[in-house]
Amino acid sequence: FYELASGRFGWSLDKVKQVQAFHFKGGQGAKTGTGGHLPGAKVVGKIAQVRGLKPGTPAVSPATFPDLVSVQDFRRVADEVRQASGGIPIGFKLSAQHIEDDLDFALDVGVDYIILDGRGGGTGAAPEIFKKNISVPTIPALARARRHLDARGRRDVTLIITGGLRTESDFVKALALGADGVAVSNAALQAIGCLGMRACHTNNCPVGIATQKPNLRARLVVEKSAEQLQNYFEATVHLMQVLARACGHSHLNQFCVDDLTTYNREMAYLTGIHYGGVTPL
Repeated sequence: FYELASGRFGWSLDKVKQVQAFHFKGGQGAKTGTGGHLPGAKVVGKIAQVRGLKPGTPAVSPATFPDLVSVQDFRRVADEVRQASGGIPIGFKLSAQHIEDDLDFALDVGVDYIILDGRGGGTGAAPEIFKKNISVPTIPALARARRHLDARGRRDVTLIITGGLRTESDFVKALALGADGVAVSNAALQAIGCLGMRACHTNNCPVGIATQKPNLRARLVVEKSAEQLQNYFEATVHLMQVLARACGHSHLNQFCVDDLTTYNREMAYLTGIHYGGVTPL
């Protein structure tokens, strides 16, 4: 996947010939409506080279691009990418904010897939004020997105949900609520050794994942971490298949909302999941 994010560092059209999909990044769970700030201490080596910055210079990214504002602007780039790449899928990554309006914008651009990132994601370097105050929670955001896409008759657009989903039961519930796929980030980081210290921005990650300090990076044994990540994905998919069989399904794409029931009245209101109590809502 090639993600065109704030800053547009390293972007050139020829790169899309080397990837399987391309998407615009409108935002992520705990960080949207703003740009980015990578401290100078982390701008070294290949990072400095790709971003075209002098080592040690802070990388400050804008929130938006002056030439990417309207639907027509984004569609123009999407068309250029399709032509240059031979027709790879085009998507939009959205933070769960003005969900229906943002989905409509992405659909008007002509996307093939949408990644919706709900509140609950693990953006370790996001400002505290954002982490505590923005985004619609992932599950109701997914329910709203599925309902809106269905109302628009757009089952042809792949809906990928992310944001705080970590276990096989999380993923199965998301598929049952209408997601076509689930993306993980924080869970994958934890699988390779992340301790969840929220110190990504300090350059002092003790396990060597989010740091450019050679002595700390040496603590990350890539081969071992890769094996741990493979084990996580394989075990998770196996357990999802167990749940699918228990629901009478032969494939993970057969999960549906009828597989879900909740005793939580608020959750039933927020998602449309069947309420399991005696007294109707």
